[in-house]
Amino acid sequence: MSRQPPLALTFAAVAVVFGVASPAFGHAAVTDTTPSNRSSVSEIAEVSVTANEELLDIGENGTGFVVTVRDANGHFFGDGCVAINGDTASMPIGLTATGKYEVAYRIVSNDGHPIEGSYSFRFDGADSAEPAPAFAKRPRCGVAQEPIPVTESTPEESAPVEVSPSAEPATPSGDFDLAPWIGVAGVALIGGAIWVLFRTLGRHDSEDDVV
Repeated sequence: MSRQPPLALTFAAVAVVFGVASPAFGHAAVTDTTPSNRSSVSEIAEVSVTANEELLDIGENGTGFVVTVRDANGHFFGDGCVAINGDTASMPIGLTATGKYEVAYRIVSNDGHPIEGSYSFRFDGADSAEPAPAFAKRPRCGVAQEPIPVTESTPEESAPVEVSPSAEPATPSGDFDLAPWIGVAGVALIGGAIWVLFRTLGRHDSEDDVV
């Protein structure tokens, strides 16, 4: 008759099997970034992504790894060269313009598992700093690309200030202004009315004298 193994021994064996196999089923994950997600910085020399295990470094200047930095206009910054140092992938960067930037990455863990993601940060730069080179396409390490020309906006010329004349505008020569003639006619009418009044009063006086 065969004897069944104790229940406790069965559970222990299962735990050992799953404990040994668990690293094989686990995947690398990003645990930290530089700068931190949604942070604000005033100085920056690089952007980086750190995983919870060693990254696959084949010694070819980060071949297979991608790190990009873009501004709100979709312009790229950096040279595209990714350096691998243990569990961290980084790319040097120089920024000058204040604004929000997004970092996108694709890194590869030691077991060949790719990790993709993105994060953002805000950079507060100095207004007097020279504009950093920006590119229309994603920079690739060792591949030359012409930066986007810097166009400086010139302030619009201010319109000349219009000074309104203090005197009333002259009447156009083609129109006939009746205002002066109305004034003359009014004076003549008043004078005529006074003359008629005096004549009437004088006539009444002469009639009263005749009895």
